[in-house]
Formats: sequence, structure tokens, C-alpha cells
Amino acid sequence: MIDKQITDILQLYGKQQIFKIEDFLLSEIDEDNLQETIDFVVFDDTSKRTSFSDELYEGSQYKGIFLEGNQYLLSSSEGKVMVIDMLSEAHGVDIKDTQVQFEEANFIKLITNKKETLNWIKNYKMEK
Repeated sequence: MIDKQITDILQLYGKQQIFKIEDFLLSEIDEDNLQETIDFVVFDDTSKRTSFSDELYEGSQYKGIFLEGNQYLLSSSEGKVMVIDMLSEAHGVDIKDTQVQFEEANFIKLITNKKETLNWIKNYKMEK
């Protein structure tokens, strides 16, 4: 049985965004970096710069403080979290299909319940 809160969160998004969430979870989130990801999301800007200085995005395409992953950039401010598929954007994919914004608490709920979230998405894909 999948947590109703996960269902409620994921139902806020369209098909392409749900697939992007799935890809982000598979490529960027694992047990080794889960707490680090949560810390980045909840830290203030000064703490982000101090604690994650070697992992921050240094390009000029995006404004703000971004944690750079394999394929994705992650930012958070004012209770919102943004996930950007920078590789797809570099290849011309429209930003409506490469960026997903979350409420901070919802993002943390999804990544801390990665297995359940991925199961929900798997079921969603079978229904479509």
C-alpha cells in the first residue's frame, strides 16, 4: 500500500514531470547522498556555500545556488525546491519538460520514500 501523501504529491504533476521525478530519483538519490541532499535543501544560503562548496554549480546559465549532480541541478529557497535536468536543457528540450518544482516538505517526503515513490510511478506508467 502506497502512502496517500505520496499519491497526493505526485498527482500534482503531469506525465512528463512524473517521468522526470523518476529519472531524478534513479540517477541522483541513493542511501549515500540522501542526508546530504536533505541538508542542502534545508540549509540557508551561507551554510550551503560552506558545506557544499565543492559540489555547487559554477556555470552562468542559472541564477542562485545549485547543487550539481550527474545530470541534475538542485536548488532550494523560500520553501521551494527546483530540480533541473541540465543535460536535456542543453540539448534543446523545453523547460516545461526539464524542470520540476516542489514544496520543500513534499520533496523531502518523496526522496526519503524513494522506493514507494518509484513504485507509485511504476503503477502510474502501467495505467497510461
